[in-house]
Amino acid sequence: MYVQTIGKRLTSLGHEVSVICAKSENNGIRYFKDELIHVYPIMDSKPSLFIYYISRIPIIKILSGFLFYLHNGLKIHLFLLKLNKNKKIDFIEYSEGGDFWNTITKYFKYSSHLHGSFFTFKHQSGQKTSSAEWIRRRVEHFFIRRSHIVISPSRAMVRYVEKEMNVKLKNSNVIPYPIENIMNNSFPLFLNKQEKVIIFFASRNDPVKGGELFIRALKQMPDNIKNKINVEIYGFKPEQNIDGMDFIKLNQFIPRDDLIEQYKRADICVIPSLFDNSPNTVYEAMATGKIVVASAVGGIPEIIGGIENGFLFNPIDINDLIKKIIDAVELVLSGNSDKIRKNAQNRICSFANLKDNTKQRLSLMLN
Repeated sequence: MYVQTIGKRLTSLGHEVSVICAKSENNGIRYFKDELIHVYPIMDSKPSLFIYYISRIPIIKILSGFLFYLHNGLKIHLFLLKLNKNKKIDFIEYSEGGDFWNTITKYFKYSSHLHGSFFTFKHQSGQKTSSAEWIRRRVEHFFIRRSHIVISPSRAMVRYVEKEMNVKLKNSNVIPYPIENIMNNSFPLFLNKQEKVIIFFASRNDPVKGGELFIRALKQMPDNIKNKINVEIYGFKPEQNIDGMDFIKLNQFIPRDDLIEQYKRADICVIPSLFDNSPNTVYEAMATGKIVVASAVGGIPEIIGGIENGFLFNPIDINDLIKKIIDAVELVLSGNSDKIRKNAQNRICSFANLKDNTKQRLSLMLN
């Protein structure tokens, strides 16, 4: 979402923006336009057959992730050279691992965007990482170290990567994700709410996003709270049995614009991540004036800013999550939630201001 938001802002200012992304498995499209943004879906999301077979061979399979990274990077680099012949590329913002070949050729000025690598998320959430993942991550570190600029939406992610690399990233810059102006609309305030409190959770099926923790917390809620809430879940499908939990409704993923409308209907948004960087769900929930209950991990506390703007809980303490949800529900039912809602919206509109955000990024790119 960040790429689209900042890309549209840059094109509105007269800059030309091209985006390289992963291929779609459902069609052979290699180019399209998203308003004024040029989009090229050319990246492989799966390894070639040769690399796949290597990944099945004992001992040398640890090189599979490294080889996939090099192969995909070479395709990207060659494509960029071709693109540059048609119109000179002034600056490239790569996702974290980037293009190894550009670290060698130094053909393009570039930044590395620390969005949170697969390795980092697994490691920080307590999952076991493989030797293949470790080797690939070391090559990504080489790319990050040689970047002209390192950009991260959170100070926490910079610290994690510095610890992985055992080096201080002196060229690092913390710039939050920008929020679209369309998000900064007024929101309904509920005084003496009579109907049930709506709790909202949206996530892909990823254990790091904490969906199972959220379900366990809901199971342990006292009955007097269960009777006062409706829980709307989008995307996530729990492995636990939720029979008898009629206050929970499971929904399929829906387009983002429709999802924003569901945000607006909700009273409380829960973000129970076991680890995260700077999740869009927190930005969007605050921008739409929702009461946020989020785990105090990664860059999330940096977004919230303080207890006056939302509830933070310890993700390894389920009782803390239960307590914070109960506190949020009771705050809504009391009719006194308008202050924390307004605080949250004011905080995010300042913290993630699109105009200021773009100015910061352009300053780094052009200097």
